[in-house]
Amino acid sequence: MKKIIIFIVFFVSACGNSMPKFTPKRSELPEGYVGQNYSSEIEITNAILFKGNVGVIISPSGTGLKWRPKVTTLKVGGREREEEDYHYIIISGRPKLTGNILIHINGYSMGTAIPGNKIDKIYTIKIN
Repeated sequence: MKKIIIFIVFFVSACGNSMPKFTPKRSELPEGYVGQNYSSEIEITNAILFKGNVGVIISPSGTGLKWRPKVTTLKVGGREREEEDYHYIIISGRPKLTGNILIHINGYSMGTAIPGNKIDKIYTIKIN
């Protein structure tokens, strides 16, 4: 009986913890250098994300960095199709300016058994 109660407690607590989780957990991404290629990946777990419910703002504008979701090529029945995965945000490019660049990820996750949650995370990239 104790095992069943413990299982129920863990199951209910797992279902109730629907806050999106970000990796890296800290608010800093790896440093970059002006004129050199830069690439970094942010992973968002514990959330259901689609193109329409997540956005990324890079500021200031004109830094030379862009964002995109991870793209996977799927092959089914001899046909290929590309699928965008917004659980992985890739920041890449060739920085043009020194200083700090802010990456603001915002939006909301979709809910299944419980409502989704707001996504709001800011990362800083130091460009030397």
